[in-house]
Amino acid sequence: MKLVRLYRRLEIDGKKGKLTLKSYAKVPDNISMDIEASYASGSKETTQVSMMNLPAEDINYLTKGSNARVYGGWYGEDGSSNNVGIIMEGKLATPTPSTIDSSGKTTTITIVDGSDYDKLPEVKKKATTSRSISAQKTLDQTITAYNSKMNAQRRKWIDNHPGATSKQLRAYGHTIITKKNAFAKKKRQEYVKQKANHTAKAKVTKKTKYKPLSFAKNTKGSSIIKKIAKEAGIKIYKLKLVYDKKFTKGYTAKAKPMSAIKSIASQCKTPIAYPNGRLEIADYSKNKKSNFYLNYDTGMLGEPEPQDDSDDGLQHYQVVALFRPYFTVGYIFHIESTTLSGWVLINSGTTSITDDSGTSTLDLVDYSKYKKKNSASVKKAETKDKKTKAKLDAANRKKLKEKQKKRRAK
Repeated sequence: MKLVRLYRRLEIDGKKGKLTLKSYAKVPDNISMDIEASYASGSKETTQVSMMNLPAEDINYLTKGSNARVYGGWYGEDGSSNNVGIIMEGKLATPTPSTIDSSGKTTTITIVDGSDYDKLPEVKKKATTSRSISAQKTLDQTITAYNSKMNAQRRKWIDNHPGATSKQLRAYGHTIITKKNAFAKKKRQEYVKQKANHTAKAKVTKKTKYKPLSFAKNTKGSSIIKKIAKEAGIKIYKLKLVYDKKFTKGYTAKAKPMSAIKSIASQCKTPIAYPNGRLEIADYSKNKKSNFYLNYDTGMLGEPEPQDDSDDGLQHYQVVALFRPYFTVGYIFHIESTTLSGWVLINSGTTSITDDSGTSTLDLVDYSKYKKKNSASVKKAETKDKKTKAKLDAANRKKLKEKQKKRRAK
């Protein structure tokens, strides 16, 4: 398909309803729309959309927090074929005030990748513990309480009769003892009767607490992430960990959901990204190779340039090409140039679309070297975890031997 006509579409779902704006260089879909988007591994990004001479009734749809989607692509000469796809989706930030100059009124909006999950509170589960109280214990408590009551009554009688003789004191004390014995006898008879008739009902005390999500020993990182995401209402479009670490001591999520998920993903050597505004925690070395070949005939606008500012141990290259909607984090394609040839993976990039042009600036790494780096990090993590597990197993065996030794000594 020969790329001829740029297509852009903005969709807003807000309180007033749905607003769709198109830019297709064709009446009535010829609104002037500029798009600046960025994407990177490990971070949320923003997209800016600037529109010329937008009617006031359309501006009223642009409210903070509205769901927004941005699409873009190219149409062929006759309009029958296209490669239009989603650039990003997210939430609308507060629109900037419209500005007016000689070219007209410009309205700019900023869209933040995905949903704002960072503000979600810590997930806590309701836990109710029940404890049975034996009928015998209840009987003993009842008798003890009655005895205390009688003792207090006896002390009060003595205080009120300071002139009582020894005979009177003994007589009153005998009365108290008789009452205690009679009460205890009556209650014990009732208990025996209940027990004999199997009508005694166990009393239960219940305590309700809200505890952080906890996971058993040797739970995999993927299982922990899925559970936290489900409980918190976080939608993960893709979950494929580089190293699905087993948490030998278990795990307790005492932080906010996204903080906990980021921590688990980091320990599993996997980046978090938002390609097209959709949350992914993925091993990009396992992504499928596309059938796209980039060269000067298919849209490469200059030679890839080596970059010196990377800190991940990989050589990065920057190249400018005609915009494609499928250019995003983790996309794998083949490049043919003097500087760089072979399969490459997009680490980050920016997209700039105006009425006149559409280009993408891509940060690339060699795909085979990226895979090797991931494999090396997995082996290193596995070795470390094996050593940790061996130490833990040795400590558990030692504790078990000590317990057995104490039992034999009794």
